[in-house]
Order: sequence, then C-alpha cells, then structure tokens
Amino acid sequence: MAQNVFNKKYNPDVTESRAEAVVAASDGGYLVAGFTHFGGVLGAFKTNYLGDTLWSFILELGINVGNYLFTAIEVTDGNYIVGGVSGDPILHRSHATLIKLNKNTGDTIWVRKIGLPNRSERNYNVKQTPDNGFVFCGLRFNEDSLGNTTDDDVYLVKTDSMGIPQWKKTYGGSNYDYAQSVELTAEGGYMILGTTYSYGVGQYNMYLIKTDSLGNMLWQKTYGGSLEDYGQSIVKMNDGNYALAGGTYVSTDTLAGYILKIDTAGIVIWQKKYRGIIKQQEFSGVKQLPTGELVVCGSMQGDTLNNSFYGIVKKLNENDGSAVWQNQYQYYNTDSTQHYFYGIDLCLDGGLVMAGMSTNFHHGVNPANSMWLVKTDCMGNDSIWDSVSCSLPIGVSEVVAKDINDVLVYPNPATNQITIENSQLRINAIRIYNVLGSVVYQQLTTNNQQLSIDASTWNAGVYFVEVETEKGTVRKKIIKE
Repeated sequence: MAQNVFNKKYNPDVTESRAEAVVAASDGGYLVAGFTHFGGVLGAFKTNYLGDTLWSFILELGINVGNYLFTAIEVTDGNYIVGGVSGDPILHRSHATLIKLNKNTGDTIWVRKIGLPNRSERNYNVKQTPDNGFVFCGLRFNEDSLGNTTDDDVYLVKTDSMGIPQWKKTYGGSNYDYAQSVELTAEGGYMILGTTYSYGVGQYNMYLIKTDSLGNMLWQKTYGGSLEDYGQSIVKMNDGNYALAGGTYVSTDTLAGYILKIDTAGIVIWQKKYRGIIKQQEFSGVKQLPTGELVVCGSMQGDTLNNSFYGIVKKLNENDGSAVWQNQYQYYNTDSTQHYFYGIDLCLDGGLVMAGMSTNFHHGVNPANSMWLVKTDCMGNDSIWDSVSCSLPIGVSEVVAKDINDVLVYPNPATNQITIENSQLRINAIRIYNVLGSVVYQQLTTNNQQLSIDASTWNAGVYFVEVETEKGTVRKKIIKE
C-alpha cells in the first residue's frame, strides 16, 4: 500500500502564524511548534498520522513582548520538550525558554526561563543528552549602559533532566554571532553551528564551534566566501562526520542553498551550492536517512513577477552532495503565493514531514500567514495520486557493518534488556539511536567485552546500535518490543 501523505494549513490565515519545528513522534503522529499572533503567543500542537489535530498548546509568557517556539524534540520518557524565547513585560527583556509537555494532553509539566535579569537570550535548538538532561544553543545579547544592543554572542546551556541549568557558555568576537543548531559529538561534547560577523573573510560567514562535555571551546572554524554565508542546521552522520546546511550568496543578489560535509576536525570533505530557479534558494534543515542519503528542506524563489516562493526538499548523495531528486511544494490553495519550510524530520514509515509557513496574499488588506505541514512518502510525493510504497524495511538487517561476526547484540527482538558482546575485541564505545536519530544510550571507553543495557523505559520500535571496537565500528538494527 502507498504511504500516507497530506498537505495542510493550521491556524489558517491569521496575520502571523508559522511553524518552526516538527517531530515525527514514536506513536506515528506529529508534534509541531511555532508561534501565532505577532509572536505574542507560544504555540504547539499534536496531530495523528493523518495530520488531524489531537491537542493544542497555547501559552502567553508576557503580553506583546515576543514569545516564540523554535525547536522541539521527543524525549526518552515519551513526552516532549519545546523551546524558544519568552518576554519579560516588566524588564522588557526576552529569555531563553524550555517547556516540557505531556505527550497525551499537551499540558505543561514544567516551564523554565533561563537567563540573566539584565540580559536577553534566545534558544534556537535543543537536544537531549545521554544523562537525560538537555543542551540548547542560541544567542545572548550584549548591551551598553543605556540598554542598547551592542552585539550578541553564541549561547550554549546545559541543563539537568528538569531543565535546571548546570552551566552556561558564550562564544564569539566583538561583533554579532549566534547559533542555530547543536549536535552531540562522539566524545561527549558539542558541535554548534551558526553565523558570525566577527570572524571569516566575508561580511558574515557560517560559524562552527566544537566544545568538550563542559562547553569549553576546542576549536572554531568559518566556512564560505567573500560575501555572506550562514549556518542553519547540523546533523551527525552515520560515518561519524557531520553535514552542515544553510545559505550562501554567490553574487550580491543571488542566494544559494549551501551544504557541506566535514570531518570531526572541521575539515571540509565536500561542499555544494544549489541555486534556485530565480535568485533565492536556502536550506533550513538537514537529516540523514537510514540508507545514508541526506535530505535538506528550505525554500526557493519561483518567479520575480509575483515574488512567489516554494517549499523545497532535496535528497542528496552522502558521498559527494550531488542531488538524487528535488521536489517543490505549495499549499493546494492557489491564493497562497509564498511558502517556506523551516523544519524536517524522518517518519516511521520511511517518509518525510516538513513544517513551515504558507502565506495568503489575497487575505483582506494584509497578507496572512498560516502554520503549514506537509507529509510525503520516501520519494517526496505529497499527493495520493503519486505516492508509492517505500516503507522502511522491517527486520534486523545491519545498516553498516565491519567485522560483523565479532559483535553480538541480543536478544532481538528485545524486551527489558539488551546485551552487547564481543568475544574477540575490546568494546571502546556504544551509542544507540532511535529512528529519529536521537541518542537514547551512550557509554564511552567501556573497555569491556560484554555489556548489559536496561531498555525497559524505551518506546517500542526500531533502534540502531553503534559499537566501536579496536577493529572498527559495527552498526546493527534491533527491535524493542
């Protein structure tokens, strides 16, 4: 049977409403986070697999002072974390915010405003850490004695499982620098991707920082040319390297989608620039498929007469960045003339889901924006007439393997416990990922030949087990019942 697909708007045609992040949840539904009404209200909602709304979350943390959600994840207990920025109506500041939501009802479990009373901060991207805490990145504004913003710095915060900060770090130079995406490293540290006005050869450049587990900077690098380049999304790849996505100006009026693959030292393995039909194209999100290819989402200008924009998705070869296929999307209502994707995730059925904004320029006097969600099959089709059968294979076949007979992972399927055994070689490190690419278990430098792991709290589904040995890395697939 063909996969389920849909193309829907939510909070239709309000003056300001957009979706910034989407999570393909383990129950088959979708969590969408964003904001409505000029940023005055934080907004998230949960749908079933058909895109029908199950519950909505609305919270005003300050009236007319700027409340936004930019990021969302599903955590190991099955509930959700959303994050962004919320305003302080008294001090007229904005603070980085973390909120935990009940997976069944959308009710608030806890809210954390993180920052200093005399500073403003933002949270653009959050990840769960192996100790069940959280790390998020964004920016902190620096101000003079009169309260005027002078510059901003990259901001990185590590919290415990309750969202209480354990440490905070800032990075950057004397100009404007900020982060949009954070990823965990194999060593237990962090890769932070963003944009810098302080360093590099252009007006601004894509900015990458690597830290240790306590947030101490190990190195920083910039990427791009003599014009303007910026970083939006980073993902750790199956081979241990990283993919970076964003935008780059290839001329003073032409923006191209920018994608790079780098190694763990930040050295470029390959990079590609993709121009749009007209002048503008950019990438806002990147993921890696279980089969190895990368998928990026973003937007592309369709014409100059009507200033139309399409949401786009590209599938890329992971070895050189060449395009496998590209699709463009718009809401079925022809009155909507601008469309943007800001977030992408991998679905349990092998398809893709993207969240963003659809703009209706025929809505009264002013254009109106709506939250926009598109679910496709694995070929990027969003129409039932084009959808194909291409679900992820069910089973326990290995994704990538070296010396596969040296490592045993059992029982398979598993219930409450997983045992990893290597009778010949020492196991140096173990990482286990769910199908969304989130780390659910990590242990480094085990120096053991056998290890038992408690899996009783994990959701049922498929997991990828990565075992580093003296002879190389083995990756296997296991089912948790």
